[in-house]
Amino acid sequence: MAEESDGRSGDRNGSLPQEVAAGLREAGGLEGLRSVMPDEATLKSLAERHQALSDPFRLSIIYFLRGSELCPCVLKDITGLSDSKLSYHLSILEKAGMIVWRQNKNWRVYSLTDLGKRSVP
Repeated sequence: MAEESDGRSGDRNGSLPQEVAAGLREAGGLEGLRSVMPDEATLKSLAERHQALSDPFRLSIIYFLRGSELCPCVLKDITGLSDSKLSYHLSILEKAGMIVWRQNKNWRVYSLTDLGKRSVP
């Protein structure tokens, strides 16, 4: 027969390590913890940002763009990426809101957004 939960901790037998129980009380219980959780859209945005920064090539693009606005041909030369791979990485960074581009005649010129600037030390 399954034990009934007291609803306080999600722990079926009600016994938690002392430090966990104390921390949970200090946080205001489960409701207190839930109240500081960002909404789903914010969590999704944070996950996209962290995923965008999880690749060494994308990190290198961010660092290169910290030094100067660059066109894809320069980024291709300094990263060694093929056109398709570079385009893939740029699209991920753009979708995450870390880079933007502007048209300059026949050229795309990429630069960092404020978020992109704040994303790496």
